[in-house]
Amino acid sequence: MKTRHTAAGTALFATALVLTACSGAGDGDDAAGTTENAATESGTTAATSATRAAADGQITITDVEGRTVTFDSLPERIILGEGRGIFATAILDREDPLDKVVAMGSDLRAAAPAYFDNLVAAYPKAGEVPEIGNIAKGDVTVENLISHDPDALVITADHYDAAKTTGMLDKLDAAGITYIVTDFRQHPMTNTTVSVTALGELFGRKDAAESFNEEWNGVVERVKERVADVDRKPSTFLWRAAGLKDCCNTVAKANLGEMISLAGGDNLADHIIDTESGDITAEKLIDEQPEIIIATGGTWAKQNDKPQAVPHVDLGYGVSPDTSRDTLKGLLDTPGLNELNAPGEGRFYGVWHQFYDSPFNYIALEQFGKWIHPDKFSDIDPVADLRDANSRYLPFTADGTFFIGVN
Repeated sequence: MKTRHTAAGTALFATALVLTACSGAGDGDDAAGTTENAATESGTTAATSATRAAADGQITITDVEGRTVTFDSLPERIILGEGRGIFATAILDREDPLDKVVAMGSDLRAAAPAYFDNLVAAYPKAGEVPEIGNIAKGDVTVENLISHDPDALVITADHYDAAKTTGMLDKLDAAGITYIVTDFRQHPMTNTTVSVTALGELFGRKDAAESFNEEWNGVVERVKERVADVDRKPSTFLWRAAGLKDCCNTVAKANLGEMISLAGGDNLADHIIDTESGDITAEKLIDEQPEIIIATGGTWAKQNDKPQAVPHVDLGYGVSPDTSRDTLKGLLDTPGLNELNAPGEGRFYGVWHQFYDSPFNYIALEQFGKWIHPDKFSDIDPVADLRDANSRYLPFTADGTFFIGVN
């Protein structure tokens, strides 16, 4: 398969990356091609024009950076640079989210162990897919990628940024490996649909991508409409990976912080930190007294029924509401946080951490709206919506706890 790729000089979005490598088998032609720019005016424009099929059967994918890659035919061997890319491929192909996946990143079983266990139970081959390591940690080599004979490799925007710093991109270019960019993590409210469109084209699941994007856009527009006339935006603090990281890591103008703003909240971090992520001290948090605190959590502990060296909010598949609520309250044992007003007022919440890197982020957005402006979302049931989406896009049920309040 030949691939002609384009490297954008000016991009509108910082997003995830799909690296495309052509197999050297076949006629022996060089896989490397030419490059050009295809910057778009908005996330909506990119979502509708991100992919196009050429008249001669070639497929051109435009990523959120405005870069384009042209395939002579659909890729048949794809590497997911991040294992959590399965969150998106499952949406595209419920029957086999690992179709065409020949290797993947090593993050899924560590970051979302309960999800991984459910996945393996439904698709035993998920536990047999070779793992390539973690690009952000620098333990992925170009030689390893090539050994899997891929037609395409998908990685995330932050891993792309890391690869630029480490020089890995130069090595990929030298090896003739091509890449395009998608993103669910850095700027999800802009790039989710663009990314799903690009992946839908890559995996030959364009119709499934369009159907999901229609649903995603519908929910996001509904949230926007409901908070458009709010008189006041409550100060809201997003405590990222609470307990797992030092007090208190957060995000500004990115990631779940974007969702707080879109849901009608005033993201506290936007006024304090200059980078996309950083720490706010307990003293500063007490001084600011946010009206609402939302902590992210997961099933990171190996034994959730025993005392943990690093306490965290236990959330996700297979977790009971009582366990989630108890571990959420346990965060308040952090020195100084007993002086916060929000928990005593019942405005202290927990959300499953993996929404920050999943196309299902639109459901977390609904819940944020319900917590921040309960009067505007009294008829909305994010838990029911999550169960419905899970049943339509995954072969296992959403049994567990993904949202919790201190009361």
